[in-house]
Amino acid sequence: MNSIIKHIIHLIGLILIQILVIDQISFGSLNTYISPIIIGTGIIILPAGWSSNRLLLIAFFVGILLDSFHNTLGINTSALLLLAFLRPLILKIVSPREGFESFVEPTVLNLKIGKYSIYASILFLCYHLTYFFLESLNSSTVLIILLKTVLSTIVALFLSLLYQYLTIKKQ
Repeated sequence: MNSIIKHIIHLIGLILIQILVIDQISFGSLNTYISPIIIGTGIIILPAGWSSNRLLLIAFFVGILLDSFHNTLGINTSALLLLAFLRPLILKIVSPREGFESFVEPTVLNLKIGKYSIYASILFLCYHLTYFFLESLNSSTVLIILLKTVLSTIVALFLSLLYQYLTIKKQ
């Protein structure tokens, strides 16, 4: 299957999973503090050699699409653009010395669970922190925003790993 088509299918699948499944999950009394958004996984696992411009363009369109479903007026778009911007920098930190081949996808199968967890955790933390701060637009609730960011990042990382183990085949 063509790489671009495969990634479009992953992004559409993640949007559907986010809207139809994850947004419907109730965490009971923790609903106030846990609100994972896993759409970042679609940007995180794009091939390592893709240009920053391509990543930003994809993040923009996926963010606009998700904002239209969540009615969040650009919050997802802003957070996804930051994630796409930071992705190459974080990828350099976890990549081997010789770097990755341009076609290699930084998935849990290619990076192994430890490096992928570091890579994805940093990006999910940045995404959730941006998202929750823009959502509240209030610096007086910094501790709540930080708690919500950390808890949502942990759940999003777990769901991202689960998604990858269920959908990505070994090559």
